[in-house]
Amino acid sequence: MTNRQPFWMMTAICLGAFLSHFTAGIVNVSLPQFTQIFQTDLTMVQWITTGYLLVIASLLPVMGKLGDGYGHSLLHNLGFLLFTVSSILVACSTMISMLLTMRFVQAVGAAMFQATNIAIITLHVPKEKRGRALGIMSTAVALGGMSGPIAGGFIAAWLSWEWLFLIHVPVAIAATVLAFRYIPVHTQQKKKRSLDYVGAALFMLMVSSVIFAISKGNEWGWSSMGMLIFCGMGAVSIGALVIWERGQQEPFLPLNVFRHPAVSSGLFISFSAFLLANLVLVVLPFYLLGIAGATPLKAGYLMTTYPLLLAFAGPFAGWISDRFQPRPIMLAGLCGMGAGLIVLALFLPNMPLIAIGAVLAVIGAGMGLIASPNNSYIMRHVPAEHAGAIGGMIALTRNAGMVVGAALGLGVMNSGMREAHDAALAAYQTVFEIGGWIGLVSLLVWVYSARIERRRKQLELDKSV
Repeated sequence: MTNRQPFWMMTAICLGAFLSHFTAGIVNVSLPQFTQIFQTDLTMVQWITTGYLLVIASLLPVMGKLGDGYGHSLLHNLGFLLFTVSSILVACSTMISMLLTMRFVQAVGAAMFQATNIAIITLHVPKEKRGRALGIMSTAVALGGMSGPIAGGFIAAWLSWEWLFLIHVPVAIAATVLAFRYIPVHTQQKKKRSLDYVGAALFMLMVSSVIFAISKGNEWGWSSMGMLIFCGMGAVSIGALVIWERGQQEPFLPLNVFRHPAVSSGLFISFSAFLLANLVLVVLPFYLLGIAGATPLKAGYLMTTYPLLLAFAGPFAGWISDRFQPRPIMLAGLCGMGAGLIVLALFLPNMPLIAIGAVLAVIGAGMGLIASPNNSYIMRHVPAEHAGAIGGMIALTRNAGMVVGAALGLGVMNSGMREAHDAALAAYQTVFEIGGWIGLVSLLVWVYSARIERRRKQLELDKSV
């Protein structure tokens, strides 16, 4: 690489990470408007958001696996191109069916570069700088997710709906040019492998059915027939996938890699961390605007403490993890997020707004301390030939955690909002209490994984003596 190439490569990767999450939430505020524009009902219009997330989540490991076989850089850069072109075509839609089709194509492009960006960083960034690079990318993901709904609100108030899909196009074009110019093609010689299509199909069915069921849980009811059907499909798909993969010489999912405690525990911690973060980010604004009586402007200021602390802690944690062991940093992050949720669960009714902002800052810092060291820790234990598949799984845990966190938080909160003031306040506290228990489970997973890893290292040391 030239001296400039690493900088511009990371710029392209981070722009993609930002844009894919920015475009996921920018439409949410304007969904009711689309029912009038296209003369359809809200059930159809909701697929603009739900379908986008489902397509990405279903395809992430598939795209990662294709990257392992055909080149991560090629798939990543073609994803940029597809994403940019489809963004323009979405804005040109004259019917809801055309808009949804192009939106799904846009999601395919986003899945292509979401699934391969961690693998590219792992393969092209030196080990001593990898954690910091992953931290910067994690910050871009968080800022994209936070700024999307804000930008959507401004566009809904001042501009036409087409700008929801056009506002990011100049940035997408710049990212595409940078990607094709500065992201190097991986030259490692690989054996060409055919994709396990049955395994891929079973995995996509499992992910899409489970995530769709969770996203509809509040609307249908958690014990409804629809929930039972889709969760049953997910359970059957999981069983069929495990049985099928055990008989394949080149399985879709590298099950032997998942047996390593660093990979399996790291993926669980990634899922739970994003679940906890999104649970807080989705529920807390309702409390601030409702029970706490904060103005929208003041609530907005308070909510910015999360991305600000994450933006600082993410790169810093990555830089530290490059020089020291990442596990203690992850532990500090888990403790920070868990402590923040416990404080909200116990003391929310008596907390002034500034204290809530401080707790939210602690949760943001905790998330920053987890994300990049955890990703770096996982990828250290993944063979190069599986970097794309596991990178796609990391991205999947991120997206699935966000969906589950939002559904869980809103489900518990909505059940209490129908009651009196005291019951509603108790519902908010229950949400954060559930989050505290999930944080405790994540901490126990961290402890168990650390114990297994110590035993493994001791066995390796005994064998070498």
